[in-house]
Amino acid sequence: MKKCDLHIHTISTVSDSAFTFSLDVLEDYVQTLGIDVIAITNHNIFNKADYISIKNRLSSIVVLPGIEVDLEGGHILVISSDTESELFEFDSKCTSVASINSTSTSSMSLVEFTSIFTDLNKYLLIPHYDKSPSLPKNIIDSLSDNIFAGEVCSIKKFIYMQKQEDERLTPVLFSDCRLYEGMTPEQYPIRQTFLDINGVNINALRICLRDKSNATLTRQDGNSLFPIFSNGQCLSTGLNIMYGKRSTGKTWTLSKIAEVFGDRAKYIKQFELQNFGRNYSSEQFESEQKVRLEESVASFFKPFKEVVDDIILLSNSSVDNADIDIYLSTLLKRAEQENVNDVYSSSVLYDEISYRIENTQQLTQLIDATILLIENTKYKEVINKYLNQESLCSLLKELIQILRNVEYDNRCKTIANNILSSVKTGLEINAALPVIPEIDFYSIAIKNLKRKKFVKIVEGLKEEKVIHKEQVLQFKIAVSTKLFANATESKEGLSIGASLVHAFRNYEDPLKYLFNLIDAGIESSKLHRLFVGVKYSIHNAVGHEVSGGERSEFTFLQKIKDARTKDILIIDEPESSFDNIFLKRDINKFIKDMSKEMPVVVSTHNNTIGGSIKPDFILYSDKEIAADGSATFLLYSGYPTDRTLRTIDGRETNNYRITIDSLEAGEEAYNERNDIYEALKD
Repeated sequence: MKKCDLHIHTISTVSDSAFTFSLDVLEDYVQTLGIDVIAITNHNIFNKADYISIKNRLSSIVVLPGIEVDLEGGHILVISSDTESELFEFDSKCTSVASINSTSTSSMSLVEFTSIFTDLNKYLLIPHYDKSPSLPKNIIDSLSDNIFAGEVCSIKKFIYMQKQEDERLTPVLFSDCRLYEGMTPEQYPIRQTFLDINGVNINALRICLRDKSNATLTRQDGNSLFPIFSNGQCLSTGLNIMYGKRSTGKTWTLSKIAEVFGDRAKYIKQFELQNFGRNYSSEQFESEQKVRLEESVASFFKPFKEVVDDIILLSNSSVDNADIDIYLSTLLKRAEQENVNDVYSSSVLYDEISYRIENTQQLTQLIDATILLIENTKYKEVINKYLNQESLCSLLKELIQILRNVEYDNRCKTIANNILSSVKTGLEINAALPVIPEIDFYSIAIKNLKRKKFVKIVEGLKEEKVIHKEQVLQFKIAVSTKLFANATESKEGLSIGASLVHAFRNYEDPLKYLFNLIDAGIESSKLHRLFVGVKYSIHNAVGHEVSGGERSEFTFLQKIKDARTKDILIIDEPESSFDNIFLKRDINKFIKDMSKEMPVVVSTHNNTIGGSIKPDFILYSDKEIAADGSATFLLYSGYPTDRTLRTIDGRETNNYRITIDSLEAGEEAYNERNDIYEALKD
């Protein structure tokens, strides 16, 4: 079993943030964490001299040459053999990579990649798989004969890939680190993978990674545990329960665990839970739900916003009516003076109508859609199932040619219209008859239809309806539309300073209301939210509005649910805010379910959480006071069935005593309560 980190950076390239590499720190890193195999994989660069100096310093472990290549928008590790002949050839090939991927935005094509690394059987290829920027699936499929593993970015994703029976690739977790000057052991990454392999060479690694069972997070405990600190302390990949008296380092330890995961940790601190007490106001609650559900609300209003944006571009109907009135009055005047004729007004061009300029918007959209179908990589397989690339390319060429023809015609028409306008202006000056103004009746008709349609859309929008529903255990959440009662209500939550009293007088007339809002100086981005409001309701299991206590319970459950987007869930003493019935009925189930998806750590001294939930791993924090009065935090750990819990340095404590003291206040108190319960039962 070898501990491997096959993704280490030593050179600050154009694709990296600046850092100063330290060989001393790298040496300490591999020694401190007991790493057996590393690979030097800089972005699009391989420095042979740099590699050799590292290999010579770290002679007690295997150091492999490699490179991280930008390929088709994703990243892939290419790791080579370290023999002298292979190293010379690899160095030459990496020089070709560097010449193509020379900027921070460069990304070579698959054709370029395979033309450089011709015999892929000689290399270990590991793409970014469930890690950004991931290598596109179609590229992985094209290289499937030589790709057996995929690099992931978290413990959660490693475990997920291991559990997926239909997942062909073996997950691997590497540090992707930059070991810089001044870095301390506490800052060392703990993302490494154990591979069940003896002798290390490229061929052996390729064979090993063909079987997912050969890759684990720990040397002895497989994937049930994973290292969390550089000193070797582990956590379960499932549910961890943490015990400990006050001021023994529980919160400190939880904070350190959260630091390891950074913004990928969901940490529900104890003081957060106290904020959701029985006096948790309905106003505060609704405000938080608005923030949480804003994406769903915005999604509902998005089509209406597009309608409003289109209507804004139309002139007011009174402008169109005025144009029609001018046209009709001029036409009547022209009829009255029919007998008046002169050389200017009898000219053919005097009443000539300008050419209509064709709108190319729809044609442009078709071209963009076709390009999207051709260039899309995520859904290329299903696209090719119904539309072959050759036909799409032919369609794109024809659409582009049509667009060119239309644009050419439009340019010719524009030139002709300009000449016509100039000639007509000269004729009008001397002509006796009035010129009939040009008017686009078709455009006016379309605008009128749009206005009528807008009114109908607003009328439909004003019919109160549920736009979003969800259920969290016994709680039912609904988001509904509502009519505004007054101008003040319509402004709530939209940061509008202008008065809407005048505009609101026309609230029942959508068009007048819209243009009154525009006249009031309202930003165009907010107009669509001023026609109907949104209300939020949350009911309990029997259909009643939730109480203060239920609001706090729902918010806590929602916080746990929202952790699904993170890589670890950490909860500090949930029992401080909730009763035991809620803890056992709802919290325990939620926590247990979450622990099947990601590591969960819960600090508690409550037997409803600690005892009933059946954890996978136990942590116990303690404090040791030295003769000089200084304190040292100790962290014991082990499985629930272990008789003893141990620290990393080998100290032991009795599991039974720790558990019963932490959850029951000691064996005597436990027996006393048990006697009382038995007496009540009898």
